[in-house]
Amino acid sequence: MNDSDNSINQSLDKALSLLEYFTPETPVRGLSEISRLSAIPKATVYRLLNTFEKNGYLIKVNTEGKQNQYKLGMKFLELGTSASESIELKEVAAPYMRKLRDTINEDVQLAIRNKNQAIYIEKFVSKQPVRLYTKIGKTASLNAGACPRAILSFLSDQEIKEIFKESTFVKYTENTILEEDLLWETIQKSRKTGYTISFGEMEMHTVGIGVPIFDYSKKVIGAVSTAGPDQRFTKEEFPGIIKNIKETAMKISKDMGYRG
Repeated sequence: MNDSDNSINQSLDKALSLLEYFTPETPVRGLSEISRLSAIPKATVYRLLNTFEKNGYLIKVNTEGKQNQYKLGMKFLELGTSASESIELKEVAAPYMRKLRDTINEDVQLAIRNKNQAIYIEKFVSKQPVRLYTKIGKTASLNAGACPRAILSFLSDQEIKEIFKESTFVKYTENTILEEDLLWETIQKSRKTGYTISFGEMEMHTVGIGVPIFDYSKKVIGAVSTAGPDQRFTKEEFPGIIKNIKETAMKISKDMGYRG
């Protein structure tokens, strides 16, 4: 067994391999058929398929009177739509983010919501000698930092309450906001101003500014932000940076169908 084998869950790997037997040519498969093709005992396949069915990844159907027949469930459509939207947003946002980076000469990042977290899906790095260490694929708690909280702040009140109930927020620094009442205060302020500001919430001595991105249904689908060492974000610089980020976010939103 090599190192890559040691880094994966064998049971989950086995379960996921069963889904590959569902193709456009053969959208419906039977229990016995999958067991034969995969060389996995029928009892094991039965448990795995039922688990997928319980979670919406498979649907049990009757085909020509045959029992224990399955096809892919609606969960894959939901995930596929989400992935498609993320790819589209990244492609739409990239040229605007590059222009913003060149205008303000600071790192520019794009994040989307991933359940109760934010995940960074694009980044354009500035030419500044001192920059923040962030990378594509990094996740962050929705309570902390300008970009994650720009997403959180513009969700519906009900969605925010559910996130508060379900999440264990991360305290990255002594400035990270964890208290619900303080978070609500910042959320209300952000809704009035249209942007969020973070002062050392994820890394000390840094400043971040984030603005939400909306789609055609006026739903927040992500956020664009800039961040850097606090000595470069002076009071004199703030108005221009905020103006540029808000304009960038609005252009991206309009290209995603938003009409205000």
